[in-house]
Amino acid sequence: MSVITRFAPSPTGYLHIGGARTALFNFLYAKRHNGKYLLRIEDTDQERSTETAIDAINSGLNWLRIIPDEKTIFQSENILRHKQVAEMLLKSGNAYKCYLNEDEQNKIRQECIKNGLPFRSPWRDKESNKNNSFVLRIRMPNEGKTIIDDLVQGKVEVSNKQLDDFVLLRSNGLPTYMLAVVVDDYDMSITHVIRGDDHLNNAFRQYWIYQSLSWKIPKFAHIPLIHGEDGTKLSKRHGALGINEYKEMGFLPNGINAYLMNLGWKNFENNILDLNQASKNFDLNQIGKSPSRFDFSKLKNINSQLLKKISASDLIKLVLKNVQKPSQYSKDRLHKAMPYLLERAETINDLVQSSMWLCNDDYKIIFKETPTLNEIDLRRLSSFKDSFNNYKITSRDELEKYFNTWLSKENIKIKEIGRHLRMCLTGKGSSIDLLSILYLLGSSEIIKRINYNINCLN
Repeated sequence: MSVITRFAPSPTGYLHIGGARTALFNFLYAKRHNGKYLLRIEDTDQERSTETAIDAINSGLNWLRIIPDEKTIFQSENILRHKQVAEMLLKSGNAYKCYLNEDEQNKIRQECIKNGLPFRSPWRDKESNKNNSFVLRIRMPNEGKTIIDDLVQGKVEVSNKQLDDFVLLRSNGLPTYMLAVVVDDYDMSITHVIRGDDHLNNAFRQYWIYQSLSWKIPKFAHIPLIHGEDGTKLSKRHGALGINEYKEMGFLPNGINAYLMNLGWKNFENNILDLNQASKNFDLNQIGKSPSRFDFSKLKNINSQLLKKISASDLIKLVLKNVQKPSQYSKDRLHKAMPYLLERAETINDLVQSSMWLCNDDYKIIFKETPTLNEIDLRRLSSFKDSFNNYKITSRDELEKYFNTWLSKENIKIKEIGRHLRMCLTGKGSSIDLLSILYLLGSSEIIKRINYNINCLN
């Protein structure tokens, strides 16, 4: 059997972290078995579906490189097919027309709940020739159990007395989600339905649509949801942002993917894999049954490790893409500075922000605040600056000796000038140590920057 999986988001909002993981697991499972991964946009809710959301889903998946193997399918284009299947169910006696109005339906539903019975319409057993509007309901079994051998949850069963005669077609003739999903999965030859375990209850109902049509039922795999660090439902306060927002925050696509693999994939929870490596190892029997917890610090840690594996030239390109009017010395400075910058950087944005003082020689951009200096501070800074008039920096070690000699001559300690010197050289105090800052800028630039800040005070 050739494996075919699908990711089927509703375009009513951004592609969130949970949806991205579902897409990733579908993609990896298909690739693991040399199958196909497909994308279906479930846009039948025309009021809530938006082009903006569709664009966000596509751009997010493309950025993560979770690319479908065939053209994207839009559920709204298959409505006539959904209606056709509903008619098949009606003709076979597996569905019936229900003419209950809203008040009648609510009254019966309340009675069913009170007596612990599934919803059954009185029209289930009536011949109908009414011209009133109706919904089409499936005729569910009254006895027995529905059993699903879930590839993640194991054997799961529910009494059929808990399953309502749910609606297949609304009174306006449009198909419900429950019907459309089954028809589309069947027509797309989906072999494995991999999705969040919040859909597990739907699986028991969808099972009976397959059964009623004598269609082969796909394998189900319901993945536990992602929770926040406090164990509650994941929300924005936990970091549940749209995937495009993570991109804007400076995360790497392989950083997001590697972290998502750590959410529930038991055998590789402490490994950092790329898509190619993961597609050779992924399997559904390695997915845990318990919810995963979103840990933003772990995401940043994984991203940080992957940043360090990128070549310096590629990192420099990523940084300079985000710098306006970079200095002609930017590339050389960044190349020397990258080992220092990477020590604390967790995202591309961290690299950009921590290197602005290196990439830009427009002092109005770098020095947005004028340092607060008294006469003693000014004298020390002037003395330090003047000492570089006849000194060319050749190595960091020689610079350290030179700096210590100057401190001794001035009879001061580094803390008495260090903070002011940092401000005059970087604008806000870089996390890089002071000697490295001096080494990276060079004598000429040190003089220019100190002069600029002193002049701003006059």
